[in-house]
Amino acid sequence: MQTVSALCKPRASVFSDTTRDDVLNLSDLIEGKIDAATFFDENFRTKGMEILFETAFKRFSGKSDTGVIKLTQAMGGGKTHNMLALALLAQNPDWRRRLVGGGYDGIGEIKVVAFSGRESDAEFGIWGSIAEQLGRKEFFADHYSPLKAPGESAWVNLLKGQKVLILLDELPPYLVNAKSIEIGQSDLCTVTITALSNLFTAIGKGQLARVCLVFSDLRATYESGSQLLATSFKELENEANRVALNLEPVALNTDEVYDILRKRLFEQCP
Repeated sequence: MQTVSALCKPRASVFSDTTRDDVLNLSDLIEGKIDAATFFDENFRTKGMEILFETAFKRFSGKSDTGVIKLTQAMGGGKTHNMLALALLAQNPDWRRRLVGGGYDGIGEIKVVAFSGRESDAEFGIWGSIAEQLGRKEFFADHYSPLKAPGESAWVNLLKGQKVLILLDELPPYLVNAKSIEIGQSDLCTVTITALSNLFTAIGKGQLARVCLVFSDLRATYESGSQLLATSFKELENEANRVALNLEPVALNTDEVYDILRKRLFEQCP
């Protein structure tokens, strides 16, 4: 009988003190620090991830009315991880073909923009960051000084005629901090909620039929944000729930957690 050590070959990265793949975030994506080959080689594709891929690429193909997806997960890392996987496929047609097949080869260029709520010092707000990543910062020129929320029509003008994947992660800590930043008689939190609510409804317009927004629900893991979501942020939550598809990245009542660990730890298994 062979031993476990003979049958299973651990990944070299398991023994590296410098490996930090478990804490990749949207900032790493924006800065181009994620290698797609390494990422997909070490990660297991869950049923939730497959549904996310299918839903998003149908949207980019103009074959789906689902333009907003909310990732809900109690365990840490699953939501951000799925966002990164989708973004890498949107950016890399070759990997897209390998993982979801050739049915989406005709989509063409998909622009990917991402915002992490840990970027609490974003000078021009979430909307300014999105516009700047699209190379269209001037479209919101009237919304920067002072900061004011883009309306539905402004979002449509920014995004129309494009295939765009928008990723929003860790919104609660951003909104908690924004509550302390005064803007006239209001605050950045209120202005941001209005801006995002307008974005959610804009994505339902026919002009944005190939725009997909994916955001994470952190109510289970960010208590302060949860309290505010139950009060000040209720309008945003209701708007999101009205238009969004809720998706659980990892099914905790299945063997997927073990599959994830096995793929992450071992290069070869019997």
